[in-house]
Amino acid sequence: MTKRSSLWVGAATALALSACSGVELERTSGMTPTGPEFNRSLFAEYIALSRTEYAEGDYGNSDAFAVRARSIGQGTMVEPEEVSARKIPADKTQELTTYRGRLLNALRGGARERLPRDAAHAQAMFDCWLEEQEENIQPNDLAACRTGFLDALAKIEGAPAAQPAPAPQAETITILFDFNKATLNAAANTEINRAVARIRALNAKSVVLEGHTDRSGADAYNMRLSQSRVAAVRQALQKAGVNVRFDASAVGETRPIVPTPDGTREARNRAVTVRIVP
Repeated sequence: MTKRSSLWVGAATALALSACSGVELERTSGMTPTGPEFNRSLFAEYIALSRTEYAEGDYGNSDAFAVRARSIGQGTMVEPEEVSARKIPADKTQELTTYRGRLLNALRGGARERLPRDAAHAQAMFDCWLEEQEENIQPNDLAACRTGFLDALAKIEGAPAAQPAPAPQAETITILFDFNKATLNAAANTEINRAVARIRALNAKSVVLEGHTDRSGADAYNMRLSQSRVAAVRQALQKAGVNVRFDASAVGETRPIVPTPDGTREARNRAVTVRIVP
């Protein structure tokens, strides 16, 4: 055979091989699987994966998923792909092996019957993760397959659904003042610093200030004193960098924090309450 003839035969052979790749999807997609819902769902999952790979031009993996689907359509039990069937990076092998074991335990423990669609999705997403991990060139697809598998696995293992974190609750810090004073003493400044830290930690939307006095002294004087106390606290918070909406009010001696008879000096009533609203 001449060199030219040899090259022509080699090219023809390569063309024939390439023409044969990617044909399994067409051969399989028209099948109508029978049997349990798990089988029908898993068939559909593998066909979907085959189509995705075909659309990306990965005809080899398209064929592989289609062949698995065809086996299901022919009544064969298809289990998750073996980790050893793929060239997986050494640092990922243990994780995949562990999760395959958990998946098999769930499937064989009745998940196929109890949650057939979730079980089928878990198996398909595991095989998808395995395939993407072998290629290791599409991090978004790899993450999507892994996350899809973990979510489905949680369902079929009977794990409780993840609950949203509880909404942060409003907190109240009390700033105390000396008798007949509206200036911040050392203890008050310590509480101001604590309030600033909590406002930031809670990412507060607003701060509600309410000024109080004890019940000694005249009503009108106590109202003005409580207003001055609110102003002092607001100014200190703003000076510390707090930039949120303030709702400020002064109630004088009309709503004592600790109920007392009129005319009573009570240190706990000489205060501004700082309510931090997340």
